[in-house]
Amino acid sequence: MSRKLVTAISLSLLVQSCIAPNALAAKPSPVAPLDNATVSSYLAKTSAYMKAGDAKSVLKIQEFMIQHFPNEPAFYQMAGEAQSTLNNHQKAIELLDKAQNLLKTNPNPRFGIPGGKLPLCMARTKSYAKMKNYSKALENLNEAINLDTAGKYKMLYAIRGNINLELNKITEAKKDFEKLKNAELDHVALYDTAILAYKLGYFLDAANLGKKAVAKKPEDPLYLGNCGFYFFELGRDSEAAEFFKRAIATRKAPMNSYCDYAWLEKITGHIDEAEPHAKTAIELYPKTKREDSNDYNTFINGAIAYLVLNQLDEARKELTELKKQFPNCKEFYRQEGRILKAEGKLDQALESYSKYLEKGEASRALSERAAILKKLNRLDEAKKDLEKAKANGYLPADKEIAELSE
Repeated sequence: MSRKLVTAISLSLLVQSCIAPNALAAKPSPVAPLDNATVSSYLAKTSAYMKAGDAKSVLKIQEFMIQHFPNEPAFYQMAGEAQSTLNNHQKAIELLDKAQNLLKTNPNPRFGIPGGKLPLCMARTKSYAKMKNYSKALENLNEAINLDTAGKYKMLYAIRGNINLELNKITEAKKDFEKLKNAELDHVALYDTAILAYKLGYFLDAANLGKKAVAKKPEDPLYLGNCGFYFFELGRDSEAAEFFKRAIATRKAPMNSYCDYAWLEKITGHIDEAEPHAKTAIELYPKTKREDSNDYNTFINGAIAYLVLNQLDEARKELTELKKQFPNCKEFYRQEGRILKAEGKLDQALESYSKYLEKGEASRALSERAAILKKLNRLDEAKKDLEKAKANGYLPADKEIAELSE
């Protein structure tokens, strides 16, 4: 699964206030004056590049505009947003800090502040979170929530819930989820809330929220892939497969969709179907690493792809890198358990799964441990795991319990 949060408030907010008539009438720096038509043209190009996701071009324009308007926070903000998109988070923070400081000294700048202060707080939240400075991320996010007096951006609570989890504030994360559980949510809030639900162990909620997000945005490969993963975790394999297929059919599916689908095909005995998807995932891996090296799922997906191809040494290398960069990542132990099981080291595999399942917040993973316990002839323990999995929404639990006595 990709747990990448959708944190953008609205790209259009970043340029709306800049192209107001009074802004265009402002006088630029005397160093190199620009006429109003030129300014308007650059702002229009910025908007187009943002919509196209071309952060490099956005950054180039903002750097040019900063030279001509060195005291305008709007251009520092948009440059910071672009640097954040390019994963240059320290540079992003420096630019966003500059925008914030300029706004303090001049609360009514010529070009305004794109969308008000809320997007600025969100941009800072994103960069601090990517830098794993979750305390600062939470500080900026709380400011954004306070600025959203109309309660328009519900996904802010989903993002806060996920950040609270990173800070091990479980109770606070659950409170954020409860604010959203029965609320009317847009597709972004549904997507982010589904991720929060999954991390909290609310697997049925995650699947239902993910499905609602897909209904609102049926061609989005990220939404489709994550929804497939939620249904996979519930053991609803045919539904999961359909979401994975739809994601891949867009021809824009991220690496995780290929990995998750390949793993589903492998464990259901369709190895000939699994291997091509795993190979595609490996082809996508270098690009994914460049773009998402701050996401621990990148290394997990790499390990899964190699595991499907039975390249266990390569899978271990990915887990070693995962452990190095994310020493507290619990998912490490599940993947380690899968590798050890593939090697026939059942006792060690059981130990890894037990570390992964310390808090019992799992569905299919309990079934995976039960399969190991069954091989070790520890049937009573396997049954207990499957009963827990059933309580967490795992559909095939009764069937697998019946099979224990066969």
